Amino acid sequence: MEKELGTQLLNKYLSGQATHKETRVVEEWYAFNRVEEPGIDSPEDFIRIKSEMWNAIDHQSMHHVKVLPIRRWLAYVAAILIIMGSIGIYKLYEKQKVYTIDTYAGPAIKAGHTGATLTLSDGSTIDLSNAKVGELLTKQGMTISKNAQGVVVYSQNSSIKGVNQVIKNTITTRNGEMYQVVLPDGSKVWLNAGSSLTFDSDLLNSEKRIVRLLGEGYFEVSKRDRPFIVTTASQQVRVLGTHFNINAYSESKGLVRTTLVEGRVNVVTTKGEQLIKPGEQAVNRQGDLDVHEQDTEDILAWKNGYFKIDGELSEVMLSLGRWYNMEVQFTENTPKELKLWGFVSRSNDLITTLRQIERTNKVKFKIKERTIIVTD
Repeated sequence: MEKELGTQLLNKYLSGQATHKETRVVEEWYAFNRVEEPGIDSPEDFIRIKSEMWNAIDHQSMHHVKVLPIRRWLAYVAAILIIMGSIGIYKLYEKQKVYTIDTYAGPAIKAGHTGATLTLSDGSTIDLSNAKVGELLTKQGMTISKNAQGVVVYSQNSSIKGVNQVIKNTITTRNGEMYQVVLPDGSKVWLNAGSSLTFDSDLLNSEKRIVRLLGEGYFEVSKRDRPFIVTTASQQVRVLGTHFNINAYSESKGLVRTTLVEGRVNVVTTKGEQLIKPGEQAVNRQGDLDVHEQDTEDILAWKNGYFKIDGELSEVMLSLGRWYNMEVQFTENTPKELKLWGFVSRSNDLITTLRQIERTNKVKFKIKERTIIVTD
């Protein structure tokens, strides 16, 4: 019965006989059902919508509507144009919506996930998020595989030396992604969101094991008789075998933090170098090094599935923005230097996380599409 009534309503709409109220029902129904579809930007979209309108109607019942062919065609064109306008207005309305955390009714904003992209020196790429378990590539004596845990593992035939071509590898995580990789020398690296690691395929046999980091990474370096060097734009970290974390997100502002978990690390800048011990952090401020004691559990919270909120509001929000792939805006009077403290699970959706922070009664948030608006 409902289907028959729906068919009759669509027939009236397409024949131009629908009342104002009936027209509004049809247009709102279509806008609601198509709101997640791509915008209407090409002739193919017109064809798609026209096809959907035809499929939504019982063609046999249409034969009972006496409409000249040209009028029927014009009715469909008019319907498509009206639908275009309805969808555009609906989407514009959705984009203009600003929610508070308590009133949020938009789509769920999920936490980040395991994912990354591998780029080789020839420009070819592999989407590691969707790659199947097993061997991904074999080239120049190097095999790249993905294990059952989703970790990318590099293995190199140590008997193959003097390879003619060295392959440069770059593993990149977008905002909202993190990834783990096992390098050719057996070292393990965890990359936080919005980071990248670059290394050569001959890492196992080279005199110096050199990798380049952008963003943040945690390293468990395999012990060998050749140094392992992590370079960033403003420093080098030299080790033989050890566990440490490097946060170089703010390197463009002259700030890099290197935290040692075990072993020994030598941090080298243009202005000097400093050997640090387990439980210490070296802060590089434009080449000047400052070493202090640091709780390593706090530093490794991101790797272990938590946000350690312990710092200024501006830095906390940058971290959240990277993980949830959101832009962050501050209203004029928002105290960016406000100090916050706490632990929050990285598996939470964004609204749950922001709600927990709001309970401090120190800051409020609003959501507009993919933007977090921070207010006082």
